[in-house]
Amino acid sequence: MNETMPVCHSLEDTVMENDTLSVDQYAEIFALQNHILELLALGSDDTKLLKNLCEMEEKLVPGAVASIMLMDESSGLMHVLEAPSIPDSGKDMLNGLRPGPGGGSCGNVIYRQEAQFVTDIVNDSRWDELRNVAQKFGLGACWSMPIRMENNKIIGTFALSSFEKRIPDSFHKNLLEIGAFITGIILKRREQYERISKHEQRINTLGAAFENAYEAIIITDEQNQIVEINQAFSKIFGYSHEEIIGKNPKILSSGRHDCFYYEQMWHSINDTGHWNGEIWNRRKDGIEIIQWISISAITHPQTGEKNYLAVTLDISALKASEEKLSYMAFHDPLTGLANRTKLFERIDQCIQRSKRNHTVAALLYLDLDRFKNLNDSLGHIHGDKILVEVSERLSTRIRSNDMLARVGGDEFVIWLEDLQNISEAETVAEKLLSIFNDPFEIESQSFQLQGSIGISMYPQDAKERDSLLKNADAAMYRAKEDTQRKIVFYRTQMTQQAKKSLRLETELYQALREREFELYYQPKIDAKSGKLYGAEALIRWNHPTRGLIMPGDFISFAEQTSLISQMGEYVLECAFKQLRMWRNEFSADFSISVNISGRQLNEDDIKSLLKIIGVNIDLASFIMIELTETFLMHHAHSAVSMLEQLKSSGVKLSIDDFGTGYSSLGYLKRFKVDELKIDRLLINDIESDPNDRAISNAVIAMAHTLGLSVVAEGVETLAQAEILRESGCDIFQGFYFDRPLKVEEFFERYLEGSK
Repeated sequence: MNETMPVCHSLEDTVMENDTLSVDQYAEIFALQNHILELLALGSDDTKLLKNLCEMEEKLVPGAVASIMLMDESSGLMHVLEAPSIPDSGKDMLNGLRPGPGGGSCGNVIYRQEAQFVTDIVNDSRWDELRNVAQKFGLGACWSMPIRMENNKIIGTFALSSFEKRIPDSFHKNLLEIGAFITGIILKRREQYERISKHEQRINTLGAAFENAYEAIIITDEQNQIVEINQAFSKIFGYSHEEIIGKNPKILSSGRHDCFYYEQMWHSINDTGHWNGEIWNRRKDGIEIIQWISISAITHPQTGEKNYLAVTLDISALKASEEKLSYMAFHDPLTGLANRTKLFERIDQCIQRSKRNHTVAALLYLDLDRFKNLNDSLGHIHGDKILVEVSERLSTRIRSNDMLARVGGDEFVIWLEDLQNISEAETVAEKLLSIFNDPFEIESQSFQLQGSIGISMYPQDAKERDSLLKNADAAMYRAKEDTQRKIVFYRTQMTQQAKKSLRLETELYQALREREFELYYQPKIDAKSGKLYGAEALIRWNHPTRGLIMPGDFISFAEQTSLISQMGEYVLECAFKQLRMWRNEFSADFSISVNISGRQLNEDDIKSLLKIIGVNIDLASFIMIELTETFLMHHAHSAVSMLEQLKSSGVKLSIDDFGTGYSSLGYLKRFKVDELKIDRLLINDIESDPNDRAISNAVIAMAHTLGLSVVAEGVETLAQAEILRESGCDIFQGFYFDRPLKVEEFFERYLEGSK
């Protein structure tokens, strides 16, 4: 990420440069930006705005305080502009700071002309001259971002200081950049307002001086006819002085605002002598621009003649930034289609309208058949390319007023409004399925896909959004079983999904009883030596009639029932048994990683797991228990005690899929884990995406700081392995080295020679 981003850089561009933020983090950033921009638009005091900005960022980064410092060009010293959580004594010690190599994070921003991330103040030479300040207030880390104005000039810093040693992640850096960006906007607004105020005063007294103003200025007479403009007006709107004089400002109207808008404007001008706000105008060439305009009524003190003075400021870039953030909040980042949030909003609006005009609508639920198998065999990078092409093809088959949304991995929803009858929905469904007539070409390979569509009609099948989705989903599963038609309308008597769930549950119980599950082992390779480090045990269902079934087809269902507990215990017992057999046959030491569901982190299941570990206590240190970062952080408080019980039993702990969520470092320390596994989503684009590479480096550095080993899973290319090896990654796992193997294959390839 570019740490010297100019203030004119779009806020959304700042966030979009890193695509690894979670939906919750996007929402937090969006809320912060919206709140400050709303206060900005309402004309709130600059001091209040800056104070609110600091306080909001502090809430998003617990254990940190925010501060804003500005550079005084005349003295060459820095002073605190705003720091609501820093006591006056601390501000006094910071005021008069001289930038230099030992002048702390903020002093080094000015000195080095780039962002500074000091993660250990005690041992960082950049704080040599301010270490007494850090010691007095217990500061462990300080991250500082430059505030830039016109021409990329740095005028100050926005900083977050932590009370503990701390490495900033992508979320923290985005917050810092946003804080510096918004501070620049506020200071720029202050500068612009001061300029506007000075211009208004000078116009009242000197008249022609307004020609040098940066903002477009219009003066009209009492009949609202334009009597004067400045050069900036001509430059912005394209009208010459001769063309515009005598005209009514309505010539600039974009047509976006109704009569009520202008009535309110003139009501304010006539009552208070002033109005300001956003307005859409149109240039001579027809291009629409959005502006912040301030209109004042001016009465000549001697003659009583009234004029109106309008000063405008172009805020098109700021509004474009808001639109980009809004786009991110309501669209799928992979395909650019509407996401679940936007789809739900659209359906709810349609349902409200239909209560008045009784319209008919249809919800089409489309799912790709056996896509998971294709995705597992090709790898997620190629799988994503197929999803993008599917979305592009689908987009060409719908009407302009319909909505296409991606609501899951390979699940799409099409919302059709204003239908005349059911046959229209069926016609659209047939057009959608026609996209699968042609094969998909990926990396010179041809793949034939199929899709299944379930349809529920509004209001016949359901009158609320969730029921429409549920019914269409049920119909879609019925369509998957129809190898010919592939399009099924929901019917009230349809209970196929319920029957399928019951059948699957029965089969899973039988599979456990008949021991139809088996473990495959994927090797974990030492990054330095290239030798076997260990293996991850991965469950497979060897179904008597359907053959080998991957976990993605039954684990999620098992997690909804008590089956997941029995399955987890089964995997742990088998892993111990296999480990004991192998250790009796060969001499090398290596560990086996076992995944358990977060739903097993309860007292009863933990007791069962501890019992299995106790029986195999001599091998406990060679078992690594893996849990996902997402579950742990959503249940962080309750998970701590459960993990402590597992840890005390002698096994090792690993956090799986780490890096795309938002972990609390405090909890990470309390979990007392031994290993972090970098999420494969970060590995996929590490060759081409510098943000993914930066995050991976940060995760590895942080893990090593905490004394943890780092595993990169999903390594599919030599280039990925080399990049991760250079970053200090300890262990590799992925298709580049080997796929999950049956017990016999794993033994022959990796263990037989060490007898």
